[in-house]
Amino acid sequence: MKHRFLVHFLNHTVLLVDISEIGVATQIYPPEGKPQAVSSLRFQSLRDAEQYLVGLGAGRKLLDMTIENVRKTGATVLSIT
Repeated sequence: MKHRFLVHFLNHTVLLVDISEIGVATQIYPPEGKPQAVSSLRFQSLRDAEQYLVGLGAGRKLLDMTIENVRKTGATVLSIT
């Protein structure tokens, strides 16, 4: 199963928003303008978030690139295939 998450660091919290069911990573609202509910997870440490993502099949190199991107930009999309 393919997983897609919007990853965001908020103060000392790691927020993972599950966007797997959304067709395009940036499309939060469907064309008719009604919001879609999406699942989210909040972790108190990066280590806990990493353990969760490794359990879904994320590799170390992918996690390292994701962490680097989110530190630079504040948010990024992570796709686990």
